Amino acid sequence: MHNQAELATEFEQLRGRPLDVIGVSPTRDSWKTLFNEWWLSDMAIPSGFSGTLNVALPLFPDDGSLERAASGQDNDQWERMGRLIAEKYPTAYVRPGWEMNIVNWNWRATDDNVEEWKKAFRNASTSLKKGGPQLRIVFNPNEGKGNSLEDATKAYPGDDVVDIIGIDAYDWSPPYDDERRWQRHLTQPGGWDFWGNFARSRNKEFAVPEWGVIPGSNESGGDNPQFIERVMRWMNANSDIMTFDTYFDEREDYCRCSLTQNPKAKDAYLEEMQQWVVRPPASAPATTG
Repeated sequence: MHNQAELATEFEQLRGRPLDVIGVSPTRDSWKTLFNEWWLSDMAIPSGFSGTLNVALPLFPDDGSLERAASGQDNDQWERMGRLIAEKYPTAYVRPGWEMNIVNWNWRATDDNVEEWKKAFRNASTSLKKGGPQLRIVFNPNEGKGNSLEDATKAYPGDDVVDIIGIDAYDWSPPYDDERRWQRHLTQPGGWDFWGNFARSRNKEFAVPEWGVIPGSNESGGDNPQFIERVMRWMNANSDIMTFDTYFDEREDYCRCSLTQNPKAKDAYLEEMQQWVVRPPASAPATTG
């Protein structure tokens, strides 16, 4: 297993600009493992890092259940998690139940459970903010039509418990390797413009908490510079709502997303960085959940 802090430092050096957001994902077997603080330690965070975190949290751990989360039985644990994160990163971005519209996760939303899912999210958001009032809560579907919940807006739990709307997007289903396919990702229900407009309509900022080329998938465009160019240009053109993005610089075989493994994508990333619009860090929202 790679040392995550060292990889973050390498990525910072590659891009030639300091990192102001680092993505972390705690071990999610149980609440006990979620509270194992390795992801807040120097195993994951480089020495001297002065930014904040993008924290992916399950809506309930592997040994939990949606029913328990929706009933409020996990609220004390969520409040404790809020205190834990806020102690070091009081304005961190937190993504409870991320990518809820795809089948990969135990906490997936479906047409049958979506009302219960929203109750669980509301409990998580409200309790996290009891522990860390300035934490920023992200509603984070996967880009495109979901395979567990086709229309992810059905899972939107309410403006009062969401600070930021964001999408995860990888170069697949289909790859972003020609203009026709890009237009599909751009304009389809659940696509880039759809969620950007959804965020604007609710007066919310926008984020891309995970994105990247993904040669580890046979459905991807491999080392695809067009994906990098199109995504970065979209984010730049929508800088009025963009609050953060996190490139998923994962090296393991299932992904092979790292720019160090994809020289064409790396060159495109560095070229687009020259045109990047950087906004001052947003202050924490007034929303308390």
